Order: sequence, then C-alpha cells, then structure tokens
Amino acid sequence: MTAPVVARGAFRFSADGRRAACLATDDDGRRFAEAWELTRTGPRMTARAEAPGSSMAAQMLALTGGRVLRSWHSPGWQTVELIEPGGERRVLGRTSTPLRLLPGYTSPGVLGLGVAVDPHSGSTLYELREEGHWLRPAARFPGPVGAVAVDVHRAYLTVVEDGRPTPIVVDPASEGSRPLLGFVPPYPCHVLLAGGGRVLLTVGTGQGHHLAVVPAQGADRVDLLDSPAGLAGPVTPAALDPAGHTLALLVGRGARSDLVLYDTGSRHGAEDRLRSVSLPPTELIPVAAWPGEGLWLPCSTPTRPAEFGWLTGMDLVTGVGAEPSREWRPGRVEEFAGPAGPIDAVVYGDGWRNERPLVVALHGGPEQHWTVGFDRLFQVLAEAGVTVIALNQRGSTGYGPQHAAAIAGQWGGPDLADIRYLCADLRAGRPAGAPCPAVYGTSYGAFLALLAAAADPGSWSACVAVAPFRSAASLYDVATQPVRNMIDRLGGRATGPDLDVLAPRIAADVMIVHGALDEIIPVGQSRILVERLTASGHPRVTYRELPDRGHDAIGAHAGPIVTEIAEFLARVIEPAGRR
Repeated sequence: MTAPVVARGAFRFSADGRRAACLATDDDGRRFAEAWELTRTGPRMTARAEAPGSSMAAQMLALTGGRVLRSWHSPGWQTVELIEPGGERRVLGRTSTPLRLLPGYTSPGVLGLGVAVDPHSGSTLYELREEGHWLRPAARFPGPVGAVAVDVHRAYLTVVEDGRPTPIVVDPASEGSRPLLGFVPPYPCHVLLAGGGRVLLTVGTGQGHHLAVVPAQGADRVDLLDSPAGLAGPVTPAALDPAGHTLALLVGRGARSDLVLYDTGSRHGAEDRLRSVSLPPTELIPVAAWPGEGLWLPCSTPTRPAEFGWLTGMDLVTGVGAEPSREWRPGRVEEFAGPAGPIDAVVYGDGWRNERPLVVALHGGPEQHWTVGFDRLFQVLAEAGVTVIALNQRGSTGYGPQHAAAIAGQWGGPDLADIRYLCADLRAGRPAGAPCPAVYGTSYGAFLALLAAAADPGSWSACVAVAPFRSAASLYDVATQPVRNMIDRLGGRATGPDLDVLAPRIAADVMIVHGALDEIIPVGQSRILVERLTASGHPRVTYRELPDRGHDAIGAHAGPIVTEIAEFLARVIEPAGRR
C-alpha cells in the first residue's frame, strides 16, 4: 500500500486484550483488514489484506496468527468471512438472522462468539467454529440479549428475564448458563464490560444509574460505587485494569475527549479517586483493552487518522507501529457567539478574519457533533486555502442534554438560528469585499445547509448538500422504521420547514450529492430537490448521483467527489442577487 491510511474503524480487541483487528482506508479509497499484536514495545501490525466492498460498519474479530474474521450484511443475509494473513479469504458461513459478533473465550476450536435475537424464538449465544458446523449453540434464552462482555474464561450477558435485565454467565467449562448474581437483584442490572477477573455492571435504582464491580465468578451482593463527580460531559466506561480495580473512563467534552482513571477500590471520596490523563485535543473511540502491557484504545487528532493509543503510567503514547504519515493541516476548537450563548466549532485554516474562502460545515444526525478527529474533506479544503468552521450548533450532542434537546419538536428552529447568527457575525468580522461564506452539510446538516441558504439568500456564496432530505414529513413517508422512530422521538414532524417551498429562494450556487444506494435518506429526496430548484429557474445547480454509494456518499478518502466538492467550495463567488 503506497497511499497513506486516512481512516480506520470497526476496531475490536481480542478477549485477552493482546490482539486487535480493524478496517483501514487509504487515500486511494482501497479498504484493508488489519491484524495487530499489542506488545510490550507497542502495537505491531501483523497482517494487512485487501477487503474490497467492505463497509466501515462491518464487524471484525482478531484471531491468533494474524487472521481476522469479517462480517457484513447484504439484503437478506449476513456473511462471515475468514481472512488469512496472506490475503486469502474464505466464507465461514451465512445466516439470515442478524448476528452480533464478539471475541471468543479460550476454548478449543472457538474463533469467536455471536448473539442472534429472533423475535419469535428468543436469543442464542453461538460459538463460531472453523471445523464442523460453523455456528454451534452455547446457550439459549427465551428473551432478548443486551450488552455482552467476554474475557478469556467466560461470556457475561445482559438477558431480559420477566421484563427485567439480569446478568448471566456462560462458561464453556461447565456447558450452560447461570446467573452472575447469587440473588435476585431488586433493580435492573446490565453488564458493561469485564476485565481483571471482575465484571462492571450498571444498576438502575430509584436514584438513577450506578456502577458496580463484582467478581467474575459470581457474587452474593452488589456494592454500588460512588458516582464519579466533577466530570464535565457524558461518561463511557472503557476498560478495567488487570487487577480489576482501576476503571478507564472516556469523558466527552464537546468536540474533545478526556481520559480519566477511576480507582474503584479506594476508600477516598469520589473526586479523590479520579486521575485525569493529560491529552492534546483528541477524539477517543469508545472501545478499549487493558492487558498487563497497558491500556489500549483507538484515538484520532486533526493531524492523525485513527490509530492505537497506548497508556503506560499516565502518558498516552501514539504513533508507535504506524506507517509514516504525511504532514496534515492542524485543527483547533474555537468558541463563537450565538443567539443563546457561546457555540463551539472545530476550525481548520489560517483564520476567518481575512479574504480567504470560508466554509461553515454542518454535521449530520442530528444527534451527532463534530470532533477533533481526523477529517479528510477538511484537510482537502485547508490545503486549498479554505478556512473551515465545523459548527456544533444547538441540537448537537456532547454539550449536555439542554443543548441537544433544543431542537426537539423544532427541526430547523434553534439550530438554524445559530447558523444564521454565525453567518452574520462572520460577515461583519471580515474585510469589506471578502467573499460571503459557503455552507456545507451532510444528511441532517445538508437539510440545514439548504435551509440556511434559503433563509438568507444574499449571505452565502455556495451551498453543498450531501444526502439531504426535503422535510422531515417527506422523509418519514419513505424512510425505514428506525429512521421513522428517530424522527418521532425528536419531534421532527411537528412544525418542520419544507424545502419544497423554501428552496426556490436560494441564490447561491448549489451542489447536491447523493448515493444511489442510500438506505437512510432515499436518493429520491435529492432528485426532487434538484427538480424543484431547476423548475424555479435557478441557473447553477450541480447534481452528482453516485451509483455505488450509500449514505456515506463521499467516503473518508480524497476521491474525485471530495476533490470536486472542495473545488466547488473554494471558488470565490458572489450570490446571484449581488451580481
């Protein structure tokens, strides 16, 4: 592979934490399955094999000897494939029932585990095997299975019994399952993770959710931990250390991530049990392993695509074992004024108080947010001399429940107000004669980008919308059930704006991009938008429909469509109304 890796995903660690598998994308758009060993001297790649046609949503498992398992979905089927270090691929099997892959415990012939949930017959934990039938039932349950953790000895499952989540142990040595707790817990208990001979649970009481650590062999009581205090954002437990006493917590802080170590065995108060690891602005990916060599977790920064971070002591080491990387443009977090208070953004480029082209970028979701993780499109724009302001307007996650819930029942309300306020602020702070900002968005952000261009026709120079929809109501009519559930949960259909009505107001140059295979927002939404814009007499509408792409239409590499988008946004142009 000569092109640099620009994205990694689908990270998965082995049960002992000493191996890992992931998918990598290079800058030519080729995808690879990678196998890694995590050693006392750092991470070491043991195999890299091409994995054509693989979505980053594929499931990966790390096996011994540099082999990996890859699983992906196609209409009606899920395929599980064994990839050898030399690149040879062999289909292990196919199933019509969705299978959630998990690392395998240490047992002869077991490659990994899989959980299948059938709404009619209950749930099954399978062992995946290379010899004989590839799926061997290890345990069956009448109800659904939730979160699962695996160590080298056992699997620990959250099973819903009589309407209540309960921790269950599956032990290959005893063949069968048993409750993890030696009593019927009075509250719902969920398995979170396992490590160091212990299992971390979350226990729902009348006073909220609490963490608890119990021995992996079982327990006759559950002692709740003091809730970690003073942490600024959402907290994700990531791993227990080899002694089972220290818990690694990933803490979201807007666009950045913090790493905090929580001493679960200390007699001190909750605040005194916490130690923060000093990090540069970093995105931590919420999957980790903690063997004796240290804590391993994937991470990314504006100048480093996702790689393995390695915590020894209190220092997170990155870049060990990775191929040499080119020089990328730095990004930073800046705060901007908003109509309801300050708003964070991730900024690339030399600043915006100048005459350089400027792009406001809007994320999808809407329950997402921009992070300081590596972004190839933003790198292309920065290289072209474009300043990027990736805004986390109201409705974004990562800034507390009030910020995220601001758009409930008000899609295109408070979030659009933040964007319009920022645009006016940017224009006022730039030299006379500087070009108007452009606006870029993807998915829900594409909907917002078009709304912004329609709301202030003379304030935007260009608009790029990747996988937009016309309105929440029109999307609801053609969406899958999970998308409909999301729209209902967030009140999207309440009084949302309609681009069928508003789009003809747009004066900026428009580019719309959509994947023909989009399973989230059907491509027909963009086709109708383009028809509406063209019929209204808009003279400059560019439409790119990508026949082999899904919802992630532009991908993570600098392909032709990314280059075209960057060139479109980099042009210094004025709205039609000011020509």
